[in-house]
Amino acid sequence: MTISILKRWGVGGALVGALALGGCGTMGHEQTWTMATTERVPAATGKVKVKQEKSGNSRIKVEVAHLAQPTGVFDPASTYVVWLKPQTGDPQNVGVLNVKKDLKGELETRTAFKDFHVIVTAEVDPYTTTPNGQPVMDTRVVIPT
Repeated sequence: MTISILKRWGVGGALVGALALGGCGTMGHEQTWTMATTERVPAATGKVKVKQEKSGNSRIKVEVAHLAQPTGVFDPASTYVVWLKPQTGDPQNVGVLNVKKDLKGELETRTAFKDFHVIVTAEVDPYTTTPNGQPVMDTRVVIPT
């Protein structure tokens, strides 16, 4: 699914989610997935941490490091947007990934999805409802049920 999403955005499958489980999938344990990056930001690293909650939802924390400011790499983009893309359905804009001067950033959200992609794009409009910008990072998250 990631490759078809990225082909639609013109990346041609340059991003492939790398799965790196760090937990056992039960409530209270945290799992970590490593994000793949594009050639435009080769030094960047990213991970997605997932922790299940009593409500049945999961807390999602996206953390990046060594990620250049979007204006310097993806002109005319001014911001990074994080998307959750369920296996069926459209991507959902879950917020702006603010990258600080130290080139680190994070975003935290919650979701009921159990099988989805986390995608970071460089966008002109932080409130866009569809991904229009360049894909930057990507991974697939599958939460054991």
